[in-house]
Amino acid sequence: MGGDQFELEEDQKQRSFFFEKNGKNLYWFTLNSSISLGANSQRLVDLGRIQTRFLSSGDHSAWLYVIELRREPGFAITWKQCKIVMVISFVYAVNCKAGRQLLWEDLTKLAQDLIISKKPWAALGDFNQILNLSEKSTLGTRIMQGMTQLWDSLSHSGLFDITSRGKTYTWWNNQELNPIAKELDRILINDQCQLTFPYAYGLFGDLDASDHCPASIIFKDGNQAKRSFMISHFLLQHEDFLPRGALHWQNSNMAGSSMFTLSKKLKTLKGVLRDINMEHFSGLELRVQEAHASLIACQNAFLMNPSMQLAGLEKVAHQAWLKLAEAEEKFLLQKSRVQWIDSGDCNSSFFHRTVAARRANNKIHYVLDSAEERIESLEDMQSHCVSYYIYLLGGEPRSLSESDRTLIASLTPLKCSDIVRLSLQEMFTPEEIKREVFALPSNKTPGPDGYTGEFFKRAWDIVGEDFTNAVLECFMSGKILKQWNCTAITLVPKKIGVERIRDFRPISCCNVVYKVVSKLLARRLEPLLPDMIVNSQSAFVKGRLLVENVLLASELVQGFNKKNNSPRGLLQVDLRTAFDSISWEFILMMLEAANFFVIFINWIRNCITTPSFSITVNGDLCGFFPGKRGLRKGDPLCPFLFVMSMEVLGEMLKRKFKLEIIGLHPLGKNPMVTHLAFADDIMIFFDGKEASLAGISKTLQDFQELSGLGINRNKTMLFHAGLNPQESRSILNLGFLIGSMPIRYLGLPLLHRRLRRSDYSPLIDKISSRMHHWTVKSLSFAGRLQLITSVVYILVNFWLSAFALPKGCLKEIQSMCTRFLWAGDLEKKAAAKVAWKDLCLPKSEGGMGLRDFVIWNKVLNLRLLWLLISGTGSLWVAWNREHMLKRTSIWAVEIQTNSSSMWKYIMALQPLAKTLVTCDIGDGLSTSFWLDNWTPHGPLHDFLGPDGPRKMGILISGTVAQATSSRGWRLPSPRTRSQQLLALRNTLINTPLPHETRGPDCFMWGLPPQTLPSSLPRKLGTIFDQQHLRPHGTRSSSSKDQFLGMPSHFG
Repeated sequence: MGGDQFELEEDQKQRSFFFEKNGKNLYWFTLNSSISLGANSQRLVDLGRIQTRFLSSGDHSAWLYVIELRREPGFAITWKQCKIVMVISFVYAVNCKAGRQLLWEDLTKLAQDLIISKKPWAALGDFNQILNLSEKSTLGTRIMQGMTQLWDSLSHSGLFDITSRGKTYTWWNNQELNPIAKELDRILINDQCQLTFPYAYGLFGDLDASDHCPASIIFKDGNQAKRSFMISHFLLQHEDFLPRGALHWQNSNMAGSSMFTLSKKLKTLKGVLRDINMEHFSGLELRVQEAHASLIACQNAFLMNPSMQLAGLEKVAHQAWLKLAEAEEKFLLQKSRVQWIDSGDCNSSFFHRTVAARRANNKIHYVLDSAEERIESLEDMQSHCVSYYIYLLGGEPRSLSESDRTLIASLTPLKCSDIVRLSLQEMFTPEEIKREVFALPSNKTPGPDGYTGEFFKRAWDIVGEDFTNAVLECFMSGKILKQWNCTAITLVPKKIGVERIRDFRPISCCNVVYKVVSKLLARRLEPLLPDMIVNSQSAFVKGRLLVENVLLASELVQGFNKKNNSPRGLLQVDLRTAFDSISWEFILMMLEAANFFVIFINWIRNCITTPSFSITVNGDLCGFFPGKRGLRKGDPLCPFLFVMSMEVLGEMLKRKFKLEIIGLHPLGKNPMVTHLAFADDIMIFFDGKEASLAGISKTLQDFQELSGLGINRNKTMLFHAGLNPQESRSILNLGFLIGSMPIRYLGLPLLHRRLRRSDYSPLIDKISSRMHHWTVKSLSFAGRLQLITSVVYILVNFWLSAFALPKGCLKEIQSMCTRFLWAGDLEKKAAAKVAWKDLCLPKSEGGMGLRDFVIWNKVLNLRLLWLLISGTGSLWVAWNREHMLKRTSIWAVEIQTNSSSMWKYIMALQPLAKTLVTCDIGDGLSTSFWLDNWTPHGPLHDFLGPDGPRKMGILISGTVAQATSSRGWRLPSPRTRSQQLLALRNTLINTPLPHETRGPDCFMWGLPPQTLPSSLPRKLGTIFDQQHLRPHGTRSSSSKDQFLGMPSHFG
């Protein structure tokens, strides 16, 4: 399009539509049965011949079909002599629900039209209906019928929202006292439009004098970026790769250090790889087409006149096409960055669509500067982005003084032991280095050098020795080559419609060799975290569950929506650019205060203080500047350093609470709960008083002075309850925004009651959007199965862990998975060839190894019950033992009517858990003699009945240790007539006495010992499956039958 920009815009004030080229009006028309040409009609003749006709016209819509445009360029349809036919639908939906339903039916019918179905199609205008609850500013609690009807229509018509920029909402009700904003205007396209115009985007402009935002489609060419080198994974399988690569590597004699030699060899190897690519794969898409045409010609020739010669030619042509087709699929898989599916299942079309979708979503069409002016040229956008990150990452942080060092040392109470210190500074081995290389995740974006983990794994026999020597030299010398620590920052939109650079998430793409160095240090650091980070922090600490913080927060927010309640408050803190702003000096002082050896601190210093950055803008690397602060997302070491640094804030808060500068939340006194954190997501609980909030604010300011981490007041929310009107007004003086219920934490609603449809609708919407996405329509059966087992399970698992989801929710998710698996479309009611319960059987029993969501929900909730039984060190367990169990056995607890719905559900699993939890006696101090399952007879209270404690003279609250004396077990009389007591006597006689030398009691999870396979570990920490909760099939694992006529590997 030669740099021209074309806009198709809807004018909400006049209900008219017009086309623009570079801001000049070409022509316009209104919603009636004719086209009105403006004063610029002569320009139409210059642009080419336009034929139009209306397919339908009514009160709510007008349909324009652009038949043909020749010559360049015109109405963003034809450029440079090419011919493109496109359908544009302009929508103006009426306020009447019945009228809108007719419009939705029209959309569905148009999608089936032979003219429209195969052509690019866009529909834009006022739909007068939201599609999801999130599209309304007040976040409704009820799913409306209109939403469902519109969603069904779009699904049937194959329309979806175009990538857009501009406003979050497009309409508001103009009511000052009760303002409501909604996303009523949409710009929809079909997949043909997305593929034909991959860089088109929607723009919602300013309201001006209207109550609707004008909607525009802008068509732009993609800028031809100067592509940097990036290894193509299909090259790694070519027969020339290893021999030519090895020959070049052996003949490359470089002088210098091992680190320099490795970098120089990798740089010169790029020429060899480019040559292989040019010789065998240049113009890959065209080569695939030509090879396929040659194969078809050979097959046709053979079928016309079969012969051995023609059969041989067909085999050669087939192999040539197959090799190129596999290379193309690997290429598209690599470009798509999809990690949940592999190549080889005929999903090239899916990968191609995903590449187009990624480009459309990540394309930066323009940005707004600090003066709200649009920056559109590539050069200006690059300059703006580089300037922003130079300020963010290259700004000089505040220098810390010796008094700051002393303060940080006092705020770091947990110290590294001498034994651990010595182990941290041990030199790494070649085996450790190789293990980290081969543990690198697949299909990740490479760093600036262009090499991926796949390359080093494939070429390890060639480059492994030099790679290992270079990494060892890095640790021995205490220095790192600057080239290794170069980082490319990729900008990914945080949400739809972003316009400002701060709304893009910076992802740091590091070189593989640096990642290995960082990962080695992270592997040493990780085992220390459980002992050095308090249990209120659940991020990046092995063995801690994020769901425990969610459940505890749900208990602590109880009563925030009640008027007559004791004062309480919650500050939901958002840290501004947390990882990017933290001070290096602060981190190093914190490590020094934690008693780490200097050599280990220097290794970390070399990693975090020597990076240099370039910014990737629309595929083009620009800028090069050194960093001066911040940790990189994408660096394996940085998450651990960040959560360790956040411990300083935790200690500062803890001291203020102990000094009563900040008052404790009514439910956070025993055990003390001051805050909950997941990395930089922090919730601080207090007594709701203004003085306490002032103390919190001062603590956050003091922490910012030390660490560089400041709060974002525009996103930090205050919640309070139980305050009188005067107190409520007074607390506003501190300048925090007041949040509204329900509170959401890490994407989940914090609720005391059972979930309603509106509560779990975000989960349904996420699953539906994944399955409705235009890219997945071309997935094979195996690809759809992988999407369910990977993507859907990831989305569902967090919810299943935190809630007992309603049966209606689980049934809806199962129905969606069934329809998607068999029909590839949620709206098609294709008959399932196999029942879902049979699909959930293991493959060895004839199923596909899917999970029954009902059973899996119960399994994950049983895990919570297990945590309460086994007594982990989590804050949630400690809080529940104090407030809910009240230090009694979990088997004897009485459920209160005001308990949360989740607590009631967990307790309802007691009968099932009793059959699965056993105890191996150690010192006998934590096992209930009567209620725990520690003998072959099961819980003794069940075995002997309610009179058991009286007959044996052992209290119902007694432990196993209390059932012994210096002479041994307190046994029943041998003369008793009770067969149960005699059986218990015989059992105890043959049971070793508890003793402190045997260690603490150990609770075990699993089936009864006599039926549990000896090869299956019984500790829940090792394995937790649903083997004993699901139905079993009868099919043998040795069966070689095909499943539903498909190869068995498709399952």
